[in-house]
Amino acid sequence: MTANTLADITSLNFAYTLDMLSLTEFIKQLPEDRQRFYMFGTPVYNNLGDLAVSQAQKSFFAENFPEIVYIEITEPQTDQAIEELLPLLRSDDMIGYVGGGNIGSVHLAHEIPRRKVFSTFVNNKTLSFPQSVYFEDSEKGQAELRKSQEAYNKNPNLTLIARDTQSLDKFQKNFKANTALTADMVLFMQPKRPKFKRDGILLIMREDAEKVTSDELIKQLTKSIEDAGNQVEQTDTVLPFKAYDVKSNTDKPLDIVRISERNWLLSLKLDQIKASEVVVTDRLHGMIFAVITQTPCLVFDNNYGKASAFYYDWLEDLDYIQHTTETDPKKLTAMVEDLKQSNHSYAQDFSHSYRALIDLIKN
Repeated sequence: MTANTLADITSLNFAYTLDMLSLTEFIKQLPEDRQRFYMFGTPVYNNLGDLAVSQAQKSFFAENFPEIVYIEITEPQTDQAIEELLPLLRSDDMIGYVGGGNIGSVHLAHEIPRRKVFSTFVNNKTLSFPQSVYFEDSEKGQAELRKSQEAYNKNPNLTLIARDTQSLDKFQKNFKANTALTADMVLFMQPKRPKFKRDGILLIMREDAEKVTSDELIKQLTKSIEDAGNQVEQTDTVLPFKAYDVKSNTDKPLDIVRISERNWLLSLKLDQIKASEVVVTDRLHGMIFAVITQTPCLVFDNNYGKASAFYYDWLEDLDYIQHTTETDPKKLTAMVEDLKQSNHSYAQDFSHSYRALIDLIKN
């Protein structure tokens, strides 16, 4: 039986991502007369920013290309999917790799499967969705860059899409692939969430390899904000009750994130943000979540500047979003107090920034 409706295809895709049927069995039930887009790298781990990217990509295709069958392949399924897809791939099928901020030497668990995909499907249009890139300026980092160059450069049909001009420059300097620039996919989302009475300051701070804002500064800032009469809550965009890496043996056997859970989990975090007066964050998607909920936000950087790079490319004109390099807690508190007064009742339309991506898929 052929699956023709979006509901049928989505149900089959969900079953496939849970390994309830093989990719071969899935493909055999797809309509023959429709073009297919295979999106590799779909996350099943607990980073809400990455999960939001995948949810936004799915919405992007549903809105702009409803005629294309959009197929998600989770990151742990990469090797098996490559093996099954190679003999079944048609000449007009397209290959994609999920957007985000993990091209480079810091997150090799994501870079290694990406190399496999780019270097395998060399005869089909291949799109790397909007990413930031960072290869460390070290012997290890440069060695990993050479490995990625070798893999990426095998594919003459590859386009690397940057989500900031800093990454675009690095793509153009280091790889032979075509390049393009669009905003992060999450800005495509315009979530219709309830209105809340805003109260308190929400801190969304990193606890990973990209963290540069010191614990001591966060502690001092928290106290300073509280002394100014504000309630402070701390959270993260990483879910503590879901698995970070399904391939690792952790003390607690945490569950993966199913693709059917993404929107619900994301909505919970967006509601928490939308109920806050101001967000303070060093996470790029903490900032973007603030934008799409029209929540004032003070932004610190990560270790290689991807938050500030994105801010100055896309968000600098928003009066309720502010990047800072300040480290004085009292001055930072004054910034937070100013942001509380921002007019943030309007939604910003970023749809124009995806025109290059739409054209790449069409042509």
